[in-house]
Amino acid sequence: MPIKPRPFTFVCEDCNWKKTIAPRSDALMPGDWFATCPKCGSTALKMRAAGWLEAAAAELMARRGL
Repeated sequence: MPIKPRPFTFVCEDCNWKKTIAPRSDALMPGDWFATCPKCGSTALKMRAAGWLEAAAAELMARRGL
């Protein structure tokens, strides 16, 4: 049975780009994971648990399909 992970946020240490992901299941889809920053191309990305506001916004966007 799939287990829905909690929302998480990627943050680029070089340009401060940020993206919060709220996966629908434990099978990550394209766009759910980043190895490099899409803004500057840096590999200095950190992943952290999303804050409550970031998580709520990401959940809302995921439900709307955006």
